[in-house]
Amino acid sequence: MPSLRAAMEGRRRRVVVDGDEGITNTTNQGTSTTTATTPLLSLFRAKTESEEKVEWVRSQLIGRGAAFDTPFGRRPLVYADHTASGRSLRYVEDYILHHVLPFYGNTHTEDSYVGSRTTRTVRRAESYIKKCLGAGDNDALLFCGSGATAAIKRLQEVMGVAASPGPLRERAAALLRPEERWVVFVGPYEHHSNLLSWRRSLADVVEIGEDGDGLLDLAALRQALRDPRYADRPMIGSFSACSNVTGIITDTRAVARLLHQHGAFACFDFAASGPYVEIDMRSDQTDGYDAVFLSPHKFVGGAAGTPGILAVTRALYRISSQPPTTCGGGTVLYANGASESHTVYHSAVEAREDAGTPPIVGKVRAALAFWVKHRAGLSPAAAIREWGYADAAMAWLMENPRVVVLGNVKARRLPIFSFLVFPGSDGGDDWVNGVDGVNGGGSRRRLPLHGRFVARLMNDLFGIQARGGCACAGPYGHRLLGVGDELSLRIRDAILKGYHGVKPGWTRVSFAYYLSSEELRYILAAVDIVAAHGHRFLPLYAFDWRTGDWRFRHDANLNRHHLMAHHLGGGGGGATTSSSEYSDDFDDAGGGEVHTARSDDVSAEKFEGYLETARRIARSLPEPEMNDRLVNVPEGVDPDIVLFRL
Repeated sequence: MPSLRAAMEGRRRRVVVDGDEGITNTTNQGTSTTTATTPLLSLFRAKTESEEKVEWVRSQLIGRGAAFDTPFGRRPLVYADHTASGRSLRYVEDYILHHVLPFYGNTHTEDSYVGSRTTRTVRRAESYIKKCLGAGDNDALLFCGSGATAAIKRLQEVMGVAASPGPLRERAAALLRPEERWVVFVGPYEHHSNLLSWRRSLADVVEIGEDGDGLLDLAALRQALRDPRYADRPMIGSFSACSNVTGIITDTRAVARLLHQHGAFACFDFAASGPYVEIDMRSDQTDGYDAVFLSPHKFVGGAAGTPGILAVTRALYRISSQPPTTCGGGTVLYANGASESHTVYHSAVEAREDAGTPPIVGKVRAALAFWVKHRAGLSPAAAIREWGYADAAMAWLMENPRVVVLGNVKARRLPIFSFLVFPGSDGGDDWVNGVDGVNGGGSRRRLPLHGRFVARLMNDLFGIQARGGCACAGPYGHRLLGVGDELSLRIRDAILKGYHGVKPGWTRVSFAYYLSSEELRYILAAVDIVAAHGHRFLPLYAFDWRTGDWRFRHDANLNRHHLMAHHLGGGGGGATTSSSEYSDDFDDAGGGEVHTARSDDVSAEKFEGYLETARRIARSLPEPEMNDRLVNVPEGVDPDIVLFRL
């Protein structure tokens, strides 16, 4: 694999020796002189210990060794969608099974054993998470819904800027005096959750763009903060700490300092990067965070049933004199039937904002996920892997002229990659200037494969779990793809007619520190194969213009059997010919029955077998003409708005 060994070794030197990414050297403070030997031995010991922690995480993965049926045979489940959600761990689930569920009871009581024990367990979980986030006595920890989306909405509620849907929002906004209306600054690569909900709030939203390097434009933010129109108005910045599309990292400390210097609160969405970076709120400091949003389901060990987390300074809790955002059990000290005004609510923010039966098991699971993160995820070995994987994957993808990586390819990023695949020898050279200038006649500059089609091929040919679409970051995606306002409105018109498949998008893969190097090689090699041959598979799939789904054509079964019998020979470790693998019973998602046959890793030889199988299938398919003519476009869809190849 090009650059992998060099990238890993380079990262090891920078992370461990130079103290990069917040991991400092081991120092010898007890002697007046130092030699290279003692620190070097210490580094090797530390590396061994942290590597063992990473391997322990890997050994605990639920689904390790799972396989499933695809149209091309049984494939190992190789997960490359860590930015969307993490993986479950046996250790975490066993702990819940043996130490939580047998003694489970509802909280809000100390009168029974299960109630008292569960209450104490939940409080310990809350306290531990708060400690992990660097939150202090002046900060509150709130659990909200199922992810960062609910956490952001809760912040808006406790600030008093959440608005009812419909015309009531406009009426409420009209009643606010200018000095009462918040100004919220958001960044260029926000998730929909951190953009659209603010647009629908009672705050005025100011969107800060990118600088010449594709990063948050700090100069523009500084200028906006000094705008006389916002003088004497409450201000808050709500920025993504890391793009879930490109993995580009925001300098949150610099942004926080800038916001605080101008009297604004600093809030950050850590949904994408939270599982992998240290978060230290220290909200009393100039470069501290006043609020952070998290999705523990994205943490390894946190998948399946963890609530969203909002850690927020109490200074942003603006409804202390009002009822809590949700009135219910556990929030009330006293209520009677005489008058609502007689109701007394808890004064403690955490108690006020934890109405009803809390997500008890979810809180415990979230705390355990934080424990795994701080035990293994922040270790030197994890840092070496993450940054090494980011460097190696970027080098690999950039060597392929048929692959265009979105975003600034030189910016500091986590190993999150969104890309376009351009079939043919010319690759995507013509794409860099954008796509807004289209011409008539159903042709344009060279088009990429549909992002979801690429993800589907990754699934069916290799078992790789990638993601296609816009990653819930539509405005950022428009800029990345060069889709201007005029073209955007034409696409919108088609979507309003029910043709959702025309939405622009890409394919995304993401890598976690517990991914093996063999899996990384396999995923990147699979991208290469799809880039070289993916267009040959288009006739085997049907595209649903209304949903954007790609489905294997059932009438392609005979062709598939022919390919297997005459071109694969059943060898290579990739394709076998059992009837279950080639039945017509695999579901519409392309999966079929899931089989867990191993608890160990797939060997490099097996992976190479699957890759060779895909190559043989591809070579068996005819090479289509590379004229990018748009065919099979529904009558209600303008061919000039179709930004992918069919």
